[in-house]
Amino acid sequence: MQGFFPRPLLRSLQRFAQSNADATSDTCSRNSVVTRGALLGTERDVRTNLDETSITQQVAIWGLTCLSPEDANSHPIRHSLPGGISRIGYFMIVQKDANYLGSETIALQAVSDPNVDTKVLIYQVESHSLELFHCKHGKVSCIELQVVSCLRARDFHRAIGFAFLRCAIDVHGDHNLFWQRLNKCQAATCTDEDFYVRVGFQNGKKGRRLDVINGCGKNVTSNEISSVSFKSIVEGIAPLETSKRARKEKKLKQRGRTIRSINNSSDTKSGVLSSFEYGSIVNVDLLIDLAPLKTDQLAPVLTIPASKQNQHLHAHCDALIVSPLDASLSSVLTLLRHELYEQFTDVARQFKANTTTVTTSAIVHHFPLLGAAFPLTVRSDSSSESFNDMKALESLHCAFLQRIDQPLFRVSRQCSLTQQGAWLRTSDVLINVHEGISSSNVGKPSQVAIVDGFYGYYHYLQQGTNDKGWGCAYRSLQTLASWLFLQHYTSLSYLSHEHIQQVLVEMGDKPASFQGSKDWIGSVEVGYVLDELFGVRFRTLTVSSGAHLPDVARELLYHFETHGTPVMMGGGQLAFTILGVDLNEVTGTCAFLTLDPHYTGDEDLEIIQHQSVALEGYKAIPCSWSKTTTFSKNAFYNLCLPQRPCEGV
Repeated sequence: MQGFFPRPLLRSLQRFAQSNADATSDTCSRNSVVTRGALLGTERDVRTNLDETSITQQVAIWGLTCLSPEDANSHPIRHSLPGGISRIGYFMIVQKDANYLGSETIALQAVSDPNVDTKVLIYQVESHSLELFHCKHGKVSCIELQVVSCLRARDFHRAIGFAFLRCAIDVHGDHNLFWQRLNKCQAATCTDEDFYVRVGFQNGKKGRRLDVINGCGKNVTSNEISSVSFKSIVEGIAPLETSKRARKEKKLKQRGRTIRSINNSSDTKSGVLSSFEYGSIVNVDLLIDLAPLKTDQLAPVLTIPASKQNQHLHAHCDALIVSPLDASLSSVLTLLRHELYEQFTDVARQFKANTTTVTTSAIVHHFPLLGAAFPLTVRSDSSSESFNDMKALESLHCAFLQRIDQPLFRVSRQCSLTQQGAWLRTSDVLINVHEGISSSNVGKPSQVAIVDGFYGYYHYLQQGTNDKGWGCAYRSLQTLASWLFLQHYTSLSYLSHEHIQQVLVEMGDKPASFQGSKDWIGSVEVGYVLDELFGVRFRTLTVSSGAHLPDVARELLYHFETHGTPVMMGGGQLAFTILGVDLNEVTGTCAFLTLDPHYTGDEDLEIIQHQSVALEGYKAIPCSWSKTTTFSKNAFYNLCLPQRPCEGV
C-alpha cells in the first residue's frame, strides 16, 4: 500500500491542530487525543511497473472531517461529497509526544470494531509528524505516506491519476411542465441503458466535434459504435482550449488590437468549467430526449391544488464526480448517472414535502474548500443570494477544518465553482503569476513566507485605461482589492481608478478637483481606501532608505504567515506590490517577491516571469524575487500591510 496526502491539506491540518491544541492545553493530559474524525478519499489498485504484473493499493486522502465516522456516513454528509469520494478511515490529532505508547497502539484505539478493515491517520502536534496505518483484524501495519507537494488541488489530482467529471442541468417551468421535465430527467438517469451524454472533442483543424456517448461508454454518433476512454475525454480539454485561444488571438491581431483576455475559460457549452483550484473540469450534457419515459420507475407526480398550478418551479442539479483516468468510461458514467438520479429524486422529494410552503426552487452549489482536494456540495431550497443560517455555516467550516474568519459558502460573495468559472470567463487579468517562480537565492538557512490565496495581476494600460506614469499605486491597490474579492471578503469584483478617486474625495482626503485627474496616490491613500471601502484595517511600516529594507523583513514574514495579504510598497515615486519575503537568518540577506505594476505588455506569463522588460525608467522582470539591494538607497519607503478581515463565515 501507498498513501498520498496533499501538502495544502497538511497546512490546514496543522493550523487546525494548533488552534485546538491551544484551546485544550489546560485540560489535555499527556498523549491525550485533541480531535478525531474521518478520512475522506479514494482507494484503488494501481500497477506499479511497466509490465503491469505488480499491483498495490493506492490510498489517497483528499480531505478530513471532524464529524464522527458515523455522522460522516450519514445521508447529508455523503451527499455533500463528489461522487467517488467516501470515508476511508479515521484521523486523530494527538497532543504532545505519544512515542512511549506507540503510534500503532493509538491507531488501534481509534478503531471501535477490531474486525474492521480501515485506515488511521495520526498527526502529532509537537513533532508535526504524520503517520498512516492499516488496521485489520486487530493488527496494525504502517503505510508508506507521501505528502504530495502541490500548489493547487489539480496538481494532486494529476499526481494520483484522477480527474473530475461534471454534468449540470436546469429544470424549470410551471407546475405541469416542471414535473414533466423532472420525470424525463429521472427516466434519462434511471439505468445505464437509458443514459446518454454529449461530449465535446477537438477534431483537429476542423474545430470542436460533439459526440454522443451512452451509459456503456460507447460512441453512438459514429457509423461504427466504438468505445471511448475517460482519459481521452479529459485530455481533449487542452487542445480544445488551446485552439480556441489561438483563433481568438489571431482575430485580435488581425484587428490590430492588444490581446487582453487571457482567462479563456468556458462555460458548459464549450465542454469545460474553469476553476482556481481544480483547473478545467470536463462538462458533459445530459440528453434527456433519447431516454424512454418509464413512468412506472419514477416517483409519482405530485398533485398540487389549482392555486399552485401557475407557480414557477426551478431546480438546478449539478453532479460532480472524481474518477481514475484509467477507469473504464462505463464505470465513470455509471457513477455520474447515479449522482444525477439521486439529485433528481431529492428534488422530487423536496417539492413533495413542501407543498404547503413557498419553496419554489432547489439549487445545488459546489464550494471549493481550503486545503482539501475537492469542493463541498451544498443544497439550498432558496434562490436567494446568500445563505443566512450562520450556525449552519459555522458548523460546515468547523466540520471540514476550514478557517472561521473567511466566507466560503456564500453565493453573494461569488464562492461557488460556477461563479468562479463565470468570473474567469470574463476576466482580463492573470491570476497568481508568482506560482512557478524559482527561489530567491538568498542562501540557506532562510525563512520564506508568501501571499496566501488568489489575487489578480493589475498593471499599466489594462481595462482600456492609459495610466502610464501615474497609476502604479492605483494598480497595486487593485491587486490588493482583487485578493479581498477572490478570498470572498467583498462582492466588489473590480475597483476602477474613478472609484478610488471618488472614495478619497468623499471621505475628505482629496479635493473635488482630484476626481478625474492623473494625480498620484501613495501607500497612505491605499490604506484609506481599503479601510473606507472594505472595512479593512492596515498597518504602515516606514523605512528611511532602501538600505534599511531588510530591517522590516521579520515583520513582513509575520505578516504573510498570519494575514497572507499582498503588501503595497511605495518609494522613490514608484509603487510595487510585495507578494513574499525570503530572509537569510545568518547573513541577513533579504529578497522581496515583487509584482511590478509598471508593466505595459500583454498577459503573457512567460514574459512576466522570465523576461527583463522596460518598466518605469528601469528594466526588470515584472514578477520576480528582488534583493533589497536593488531598491534605491536614497529613497524612503512606506509599506501598507492590509490586515486579514475577521468578519466570520
